[in-house]
Amino acid sequence: MGFFTSHDPMRSPSAGRINRQKTINFTFDGKKYQGFEGDTLASALIANGVHLVGRSFKYHRPRGIMASGSEEANALVRVGKGAYAEPNLRATQVEIYEGLYAESQNRFPNLKVDIGAVNSLLSRFFPAGFYYKTFMWPASLWMSYEHVIRHAAANETGKRIQYSIVTSLTGTQMNSAMVDTKLTGGSGNYQTRLVG
Repeated sequence: MGFFTSHDPMRSPSAGRINRQKTINFTFDGKKYQGFEGDTLASALIANGVHLVGRSFKYHRPRGIMASGSEEANALVRVGKGAYAEPNLRATQVEIYEGLYAESQNRFPNLKVDIGAVNSLLSRFFPAGFYYKTFMWPASLWMSYEHVIRHAAANETGKRIQYSIVTSLTGTQMNSAMVDTKLTGGSGNYQTRLVG
């Protein structure tokens, strides 16, 4: 258990807007930690000595907490479990509560040992934007390329973006099943169409 005391070197002994009288239990990546009422997920993780909170999208390089507010770009987490999980929340904006369950993103099988990190070894072959030109030929294989790219891009993020696009284009509120049907025509196969 990641219990800490008021003498923790990662936490100021008296300053801040937290209630040191009320301890909150939460879970990050399956490990139980404790924080104080008023802590954000980011501040509680730092106080518990957790600095690695995610992986970069493309090369799966380690990412930590770099800011203290909405400008944080590295500490994106998934809060909740199963169908009720909310992805891509900034750890600096999530206030901890009793029983909070959060997970890091862009890693497999876990944050410390990530198979996707092999991309870093091949980074010299993947310049910025390499996929914009690399997968354009032959055009007949684009659907195969797109399938692999979408799976690498974390399905919940892709679906969420698609959901936002479809709801803004149609002007109606839709659930994810309706968006899938709209995007795939009920077939389950996504097709890219240019709208002009």
